[in-house]
Amino acid sequence: MSDIDWPYDKRQASAVFLSRLRAADGDRPAVRCPGPVLFLIARRMDALAPCLGEMQKAEKQETMNTVIVVGHVNHDQVWSLSSPLASGARITYFDRTVRLGGGGFHTGTQLARLGNDVKLVSNLMDDDHGRAALATLKATGIDVSGVAMWAGATQFTEIMLEPNGERTILNTSGQLRPAFAVSAPVSGDAAYLNALLLDDSVIASLETIPLVISQFPLRRHSPRPADIVIGSRADFPDEDTHGIWARASLIAGPRMRTLVLTDGTRPISLYDGKVLSQVTPLKQVSVPDTIGAGDCFTGIFLHGLLQGASLEISAEQASQQTAEWLSERQLTG
Repeated sequence: MSDIDWPYDKRQASAVFLSRLRAADGDRPAVRCPGPVLFLIARRMDALAPCLGEMQKAEKQETMNTVIVVGHVNHDQVWSLSSPLASGARITYFDRTVRLGGGGFHTGTQLARLGNDVKLVSNLMDDDHGRAALATLKATGIDVSGVAMWAGATQFTEIMLEPNGERTILNTSGQLRPAFAVSAPVSGDAAYLNALLLDDSVIASLETIPLVISQFPLRRHSPRPADIVIGSRADFPDEDTHGIWARASLIAGPRMRTLVLTDGTRPISLYDGKVLSQVTPLKQVSVPDTIGAGDCFTGIFLHGLLQGASLEISAEQASQQTAEWLSERQLTG
C-alpha cells in the first residue's frame, strides 16, 4: 500500500519523498502510487528539486497574525559625540542625524517586515515631520488608521550618543504627551505596549486580546493587563529578579506569567515567578549605536511566539536577528 492518498496530492507526495530521502541508506527505493502515476526517486537530488522545493516552501510558510502596537513614533536627533559627556567640557560631534524611532516605530516595522498585519495606535503632530512619518509607516505596510494627528509642531528627541554606546536623552521640558486612545474597540491575535499612559478605551480592548506584551514602564504609568513584561536589566541595577517580577506584577495584574530581562550581550532572563531560565545569545555584536535594539528584539520575540515557538527559542531568535539588524544598520546607516 502507498502512504500517499489517492487522488494524488502533490504536496503530500513531496512530504513522503522527503521522509524517504532522510531515512534511506544506499540506493533509494522507488515509490509507487496506485493508478497511472509512477514516481521514481533518483540518485541525483536535482531530479527531485521541484517536489523538494515545494515541500520546503510549504514548511517555511508562516501564518499572518494581527498585532496591535501601542507606542510612540519619535523623531530622534542623534548626536554622535567624539568623547564622553563631562560636566563643563567642550565636546565635539562628528555626525548628527534625524531618524524615526520609538517603540511604536521600531517594533511595528519589525513585525510588519516579518509578515504580520500591524495596526498602530500612536500620536503624531500634524506638520511636515508628522505627515512624512505617517507616509513612511504606510509604506512599510502598517495600518495607521489608529494614529491620531494633533495640531502643533513636532519636537525632536535629542540623543547624545557617546563613543562607548552610552546615551543621554533630552526631551522638551513640560512636553505633555496625550494618553494613547482608540476611537473604537480594536482586536487582534496579540498586542505590544510601549507606553506610559493608556486610555480606558485601550485597556478595554486589551482584555479581549489573547497575548499582550508590555514594555516595563519606568515612570508614572497606567496599569495594564499583560501576559509578558519585557525590560532591560540595566534599568534595575540593584534589584534581584524576584523583586523586579513583583514590580512587574503590579503593572500587569493577574495575567502576568513571564518576565523577560535583556542584558546586552549577556544571557536573557526568563522568569515565571518561581523558575529562572536563561538564554545565551548565539550572535553577539559590538556597535556604539544600539538605539532601538530592545524594541527590535521585542518585535521578533513576539513574532516567534505567534508562530508557536517556545519562550526560549523566541528569545534566541530575537537576539540573533537583532544583532544582525544592528550590524546592518552600522554598515548602511
